[in-house]
Amino acid sequence: MSSKFYLIVIFSFFTSIFAAAGQDVLSGKVVDATHGVAVEGASISWGNGQGTVSDSNGNFTLSSIQTGDTLLVSKVGYEEMQLPLAGNLNFVNIRLTPSVTLLKEVIVAGSNLDRKLIDEPGAIGVITPRELQRDNDLVITPGLNRIPGVYMHSGALNTNRITIRGIGSRSLFSTNKIKAYINEIPLTTGDGETTIEDIDLQLVDRVEVIKGPNSSIFGAGLGGTINFTTVDSPYRNTSAQLGYSRGSYGLNRLTLKTQHGDDHKNFSLIYNKTHQDGYRENNRYDRESITLLGKIFMNKGNVLNIFGNFISLKAFIPSSLDSATFASNPSAAAFTWQQAMGFEDYNKSNFGISYNLHINDYWSNETSFFTNFRNAFEVRPFNILTESTQALGARTKTTFNGKLANKPLQWVFGTEYFIDWYDWQTLENDENAVGSVLSNNMETRFYLNLFSQLDYELFNNTFVSVGLNLNKTNYELTDLFADDNIDQSGDYSFNPILSPRLAILHKLKENKSVYVNVSHGFSPPTLAETLTPDGLINPDIKPESGYNFELGSRGSLLQDRLEYDISIYTMRIENLLVARRVGDDQFIGVNAGKTTHDGAEVQVKYALIAKSTHSLRGFVNLSVTDYKFDDFVDGENNFSGNELTGTPANIINYGLDYEMKNGLYAHINSQFVDRVPVNDANTVYASSYQVANVKAGYKKLFYNRLELNAYAGINNIFDEKYASMILVNASSFGGRAPRYFYPGLPRNFYGGIFLGYKLKAD
Repeated sequence: MSSKFYLIVIFSFFTSIFAAAGQDVLSGKVVDATHGVAVEGASISWGNGQGTVSDSNGNFTLSSIQTGDTLLVSKVGYEEMQLPLAGNLNFVNIRLTPSVTLLKEVIVAGSNLDRKLIDEPGAIGVITPRELQRDNDLVITPGLNRIPGVYMHSGALNTNRITIRGIGSRSLFSTNKIKAYINEIPLTTGDGETTIEDIDLQLVDRVEVIKGPNSSIFGAGLGGTINFTTVDSPYRNTSAQLGYSRGSYGLNRLTLKTQHGDDHKNFSLIYNKTHQDGYRENNRYDRESITLLGKIFMNKGNVLNIFGNFISLKAFIPSSLDSATFASNPSAAAFTWQQAMGFEDYNKSNFGISYNLHINDYWSNETSFFTNFRNAFEVRPFNILTESTQALGARTKTTFNGKLANKPLQWVFGTEYFIDWYDWQTLENDENAVGSVLSNNMETRFYLNLFSQLDYELFNNTFVSVGLNLNKTNYELTDLFADDNIDQSGDYSFNPILSPRLAILHKLKENKSVYVNVSHGFSPPTLAETLTPDGLINPDIKPESGYNFELGSRGSLLQDRLEYDISIYTMRIENLLVARRVGDDQFIGVNAGKTTHDGAEVQVKYALIAKSTHSLRGFVNLSVTDYKFDDFVDGENNFSGNELTGTPANIINYGLDYEMKNGLYAHINSQFVDRVPVNDANTVYASSYQVANVKAGYKKLFYNRLELNAYAGINNIFDEKYASMILVNASSFGGRAPRYFYPGLPRNFYGGIFLGYKLKAD
């Protein structure tokens, strides 16, 4: 061969080297920042119109791209992102933030398959970051109460009860029969009690409420499930933030937050301290919490998630009031609680770690391990309670995404198991000092769930979902107190409960769907409810159980300016559990009958103004219910046909949200709550009420570094007098009138400022 040929070969070789040095092949993955689910069809472009789109797994590959280029990533329903490329990159994890303006684009985890809400064949309420902004960041009560079908009683910052479609209304002092998770880590104890007021809202990015037993994946609880998703640091951002707010009745609140996010990791460290003197006597509240949130992005889209949370709380307890005191002096505490200066004091922690494994294009797995601890001391008028709880658990689910007969098929199956150990003592309250031991018990509680769900496109735009949940729950009680000559020790094991679910959804258009579903749910009693008046375990106690029948539709009209979500349902509950009070601190459970829960829920949002400079959006949420005791005989009393205790027949929420591009925003909203029966005989009712709130603020980013959010608000503008929580079936002791009512806050004010500084931002 000639020397000319060799020169050409050598020249071509070196030319290719230099060309490769100046050009790179970049691959990446686009996911939803809230749920981590792959985003299909995202547009990735740069330069002179060059670009590509992400595939069904969110993956993409770019060639002929160089350091210094800027990617433009966009997708309908998400905030647009500009991503400058720096350094020698070969893979990027792009996390798009939902814009949450279109219902048809909102992704939810209701079925644990992470799909769009428009494709979900069941009733799910979503609280987005924009909707959380309507209120101060102290409590989640207003946000939950705007979801049709949900009603959260709030007696104090540390005394709350949530009901969903009437389930949980008969719980005395806390939320029961409703499960809750944060990043798929259970917040619910082994006997079904949930304390969501412990979750600081600075941690929360989104809340999803599955109403009724509409999820086989999360345990088929009668009331439903509340899922919290925590905040992430913005992509390629390192920041430090400070928030401070003040309000009526001595409210002081401090938040410190630092965040970092890049292609390989995402961490947030959040500290919060809250103090309030309280509107009522004996109402002081102090809470501190610190939380670590973390994600480590592995190769092939695998993610390691970390969650750690510690809470220290001391809150005094004013308790409920009788009707005369409620009317004349609502700021008073209950006399006995004031005399005892009753309070609760506890330290609590939750830790969890999970791993999302992308096995291949069809199979994936998520496995988590979690533990929690709680040590509590509570001074009460009639005794002192000490508690210690420890729990361990694991949850794993495997998901298949594929096709059958050339139609999409999804199958998820897995298990959840946890065990908790609960030790508790009651001691004499000797003039507010610890006296002799009155009781000493140890409980061990086991909970096992096996679940499976199959989703398939049966016909064009018609989808079927089949789910199954198998639960096994049992308790072990050891009585360590021998002085009363009563040994309560024993084991209680419920028979396995099989809960099926069948749902069908039809897509009328891309932005409209209708669905129907039938699902079974259950709620086991607490161990205390299984005890007889003699302190022995009652083997005849059964879990509450029943079927839910539901028809619903959601979608949008008028070029997506009007969005609607409507559902009609009936639930038939058997083996109704009644907590019968037999002493100052003694309740027993009995299965007393059946209830019917009929209702309709409507949610409408309308974009009155949708311009680039400003927007005005309105909403109306409506719950219309008819909850009755079908067959309810408690001792010598026949309450059949009466209204279900503790639930209003009608709730209406409505309001306006105004936002300007220059950073100004304002929110005004109002809630009407119908009267509420407070005893099973329906002889006493809490009056109906209407409360209006307003908030305005200014939010702006200066020089792409300094973030400011200053705001002020008024709650209960018209100073409405109302009961924000009731104690159902309160009894009378010592000739005193029964104490049914917890007073709601009168007109109150708050204001705050939030400052953030981006130490690093691409």
